[in-house]
Amino acid sequence: MPRAVCEHCGQHQRICVCDVCRPVPNATPITIIQHPSEAGHSKGTVRVLRQTLSNLSVQVAERLPPDALPRAAALLFPGPGSQPVTPRDAAGISHWIVLDGTWRKAAKLLHLNPELSRLPAFHFPEPPPGRYRIRRRPGEGQLSTAEAVRHLLTIIEPDLDTRPIDEAFEALVQRLIDQVPEHLQYRY
Repeated sequence: MPRAVCEHCGQHQRICVCDVCRPVPNATPITIIQHPSEAGHSKGTVRVLRQTLSNLSVQVAERLPPDALPRAAALLFPGPGSQPVTPRDAAGISHWIVLDGTWRKAAKLLHLNPELSRLPAFHFPEPPPGRYRIRRRPGEGQLSTAEAVRHLLTIIEPDLDTRPIDEAFEALVQRLIDQVPEHLQYRY
């Protein structure tokens, strides 16, 4: 018997969140550079962003093609030399780049693409608590890709209603937890 998959997102209908996704008309372009191992992953949160953000592109690649990065872009990635994202500091940035993968794979993307390290890098000085209970975070203050992009948008476009991202994200987390056997759900 074939799996019942959503025609739109390709996920199993039990974990599809297409029914709760509503548009978020972000003005600032965001590019997600996704590690190939994350593409199509059922636990991945980029699919929430794909279905909500109007100004989003996703590049699935371990190595970027030449001239893949837009001008006046900045990287959202904490690390040495990154600075806090503030509305004032972000005002001159016309395009944001976000890496998607486990922390180890995101660091690998950064290592394999030296042009990323030449971009101004930013981090959240006080990130909200992470709510992505499905995957383990290596430390406090680390967010899933959807949570990070939503928080970034609240800083750079404070009048933008990002609640649809939260609603789709919460639906995704709950639907994934619902697939875990009941006797193991206490872990989440």
